[in-house]
Amino acid sequence: MTPHATIIGAGIVGISTAAFLQRAGFRVTVIDRLPPGEGCSFGNAGGLAFAEVVPAIHPRILLKIPGWLMDPLGPLTIRWSYLPKALPWFLAAGRNAMPDRVKAITEARANLGLRVVSDFETLLKAAGTADLLSYEDTLRLFDNEQQFAAEASERAIKNAHGYETKRLSGDEVREIEPAISPHVHCGEFHGGWYFVKNPERVVKSIAAEIVRNGGTILSDEVAAIITADGKASHLKLKSGAIHTIDRLVICAGAYSHLLAKQLGDRVLLEAERGYHMTLPNPGVTLSRSLTYARTPGAATPMEMGLRLAGSDEFAGLDAKPNYARANALWTMFKAVLPQLREPDAATTRWMGRRPGTPDSLPVLGPAAHVSNVWYNFGHSHLGLTWGPSTGRLVSEMMTGVRSNVDLSPFRADRF
Repeated sequence: MTPHATIIGAGIVGISTAAFLQRAGFRVTVIDRLPPGEGCSFGNAGGLAFAEVVPAIHPRILLKIPGWLMDPLGPLTIRWSYLPKALPWFLAAGRNAMPDRVKAITEARANLGLRVVSDFETLLKAAGTADLLSYEDTLRLFDNEQQFAAEASERAIKNAHGYETKRLSGDEVREIEPAISPHVHCGEFHGGWYFVKNPERVVKSIAAEIVRNGGTILSDEVAAIITADGKASHLKLKSGAIHTIDRLVICAGAYSHLLAKQLGDRVLLEAERGYHMTLPNPGVTLSRSLTYARTPGAATPMEMGLRLAGSDEFAGLDAKPNYARANALWTMFKAVLPQLREPDAATTRWMGRRPGTPDSLPVLGPAAHVSNVWYNFGHSHLGLTWGPSTGRLVSEMMTGVRSNVDLSPFRADRF
């Protein structure tokens, strides 16, 4: 009898998981209240950032956090009424920012990046959309020498893992990207990156291939997981339908911990709310993605215009968006792109909920208390990057294929 897998979540992580399980011989059903690629996967900056091996919170960033929190439109903010609920997450993040933990987390993140491009190519070639993926270097900008020197340790770690960086003078930066401001002191070339010009189209194309191969995409929302005899037996859906489970994979992004809790697993997961502004008429031409040392965000040329993406806001799952944070991204990048046009009627603003863990590692592997459920969530800023690879890894776990990656750092019971 052909095994059947139900996947909760139709973002890049869930759709990639379904695609690899289908390739392994499973019948697959994907359940999400939104169409494929229209949740958090919709609004990212398009980069396959596997070179970002250093965790999001490390000693240098810890020193910056107090100043950021004092600025309501800074790169990191928390709505203070939400702090008591988020405090356990932040305390755990502080513990994971210690040097020994940063070293271990860096190695685990590097291992997840080993097959990012080949896994992406596997899925996009099958979907007939390999043209959506392209090799591009990126450019990081600095206002002064102090900013550049401050990142020396992260730069050394990236270089040690084989990722190329090269310093450029301000004039060299403007030679390759003339739109950049004369005040930019220097830049840093980052080689080895890949980009997709439309993340939503990527997810939808893989989902369409799943359906062509007999899979099902079900538009609904999971209300409850019903268990019996040590297994998940059924899903109760918001529509009132009951869905029978053979095997289940939870890829529900920032909502995943709520489902894991029903199965007895306590996972520290917070919605790291990110924003973007996309300008179809930006007034500047860029040939590559830019990042800027003053803000953890990116300016990326995409099919739909120039996308300014970034920001980290802790406010829970249900708080209303604060689109002033998207406007703040424009203000920040205007400093290095002086010809950047004002937002107009065609400009779009968006907020998405990244699923973040306090150790910057996803949750991968079996649930602790039921025998037929696996987890694949918690990718934070790297859902697009790691989604296909973690989809393959979970598929291998479920089919008994021995992985060449140490998966112990990603266990659900580590919190």
